[in-house]
Amino acid sequence: MEQRAAEHSTSVNSGLSCRPDPKVAGRRSVFFPGADWLDTEGRPIEAHTGGMFCQDSTFYWVGASWAAKDWFQSFNLYSSTNLQDWAFTKTLLRPSADLPASHEIARPKILYNTETSSYVMWFKRKNFSAATNDVRVGVALSETIDGPWSFHRDFYPGDGGARQYNTADLCLWQEPNGTAFLVASSPSLRGGPYERRIVIFQLLRNYRGVEPEPVYVGPADDREAPAVFIRDKTYYMITSATTGWAANQCAYRTAPSILGPWSEPDLLGDSTTFDSQPDFVFPVSGTSGTAYIYAGGRHVAGDLDSSRYVWLPLQFSEEQLTLEYLPRWSLYVETGLWNALP
Repeated sequence: MEQRAAEHSTSVNSGLSCRPDPKVAGRRSVFFPGADWLDTEGRPIEAHTGGMFCQDSTFYWVGASWAAKDWFQSFNLYSSTNLQDWAFTKTLLRPSADLPASHEIARPKILYNTETSSYVMWFKRKNFSAATNDVRVGVALSETIDGPWSFHRDFYPGDGGARQYNTADLCLWQEPNGTAFLVASSPSLRGGPYERRIVIFQLLRNYRGVEPEPVYVGPADDREAPAVFIRDKTYYMITSATTGWAANQCAYRTAPSILGPWSEPDLLGDSTTFDSQPDFVFPVSGTSGTAYIYAGGRHVAGDLDSSRYVWLPLQFSEEQLTLEYLPRWSLYVETGLWNALP
């Protein structure tokens, strides 16, 4: 099939813009959405509900491994220069007194903070044993991308403000000027009923907490698993509906700013988003443009470590976003060009 023209980006999430490694020049990386994906040692990649961070010419993929019952087992880090071949780098966090194995600890995302010269990881922490809905954000810190990482704190965003928010699935967004935001699905207010909605908080300058009040509170439309990116000055937010580990159809909104106003949702993908839920979206900027990759998880309820990854290129017609299923597709990291394969 004819090679697709890459889309051009005016700005990308800091930590995701990579200079292609000269070693990948002319090399084609091939992806098989939903198939087994092994690391360079031949072991299944365990980076579920994760995030992507790019430094120099290296992509870093961080994600979770779980034991039975969604219990936390570890956060793992993998590295690659071509996005196809991933080397296991290190286990970043394991269960501890601060991070009990009996909790669902998931959706790790990493930013680099220039003021403190430190890496900051945010993640979801759900306490299954709590009598009421108890879902907080957690924060961990490190001086290097591969650790050692240390638990810093967990809390309900809104502490110190008028409301405290339970906060489940999340992503982070960082503007080119360094201002960063937490974008999260909030299933309820602390101490009172609150239908699930997307809320956005501005991070503190050190990225270790948030301002007391949210900068955006979305409608109560039961959305989760947010993934935010920008293309040609338009912000996109992809979310899923709330059906547990069962897949459903994603939707997306657009806005001129991370603060909104966000448009009404448009559907994306098929009725199950090709049996996946969003983990993150990341751009691959090359010499000919930028490809935007939807990275989703194909969850296996009851055996989450057997879940698979669904990576697909997003397509654009002006601001309209589409996602098509491709059983095989390829990407040239050097140029940012992708094409479907037979």
